[in-house]
Amino acid sequence: WAFDWDGPTNVIEVHINRLRGKLDKEREDSYIQTIRGRGYALAID
Repeated sequence: WAFDWDGPTNVIEVHINRLRGKLDKEREDSYIQTIRGRGYALAID
């Protein structure tokens, strides 16, 4: 398969959003924090 598509993708954002939905059902704060310009971090209380 030739894969030469260089368009934008939001695969990571979709998966992070789904994880947040599953992990944060009964929480006010999210376990997964977005660090602007860097990525994501897992917050353990």
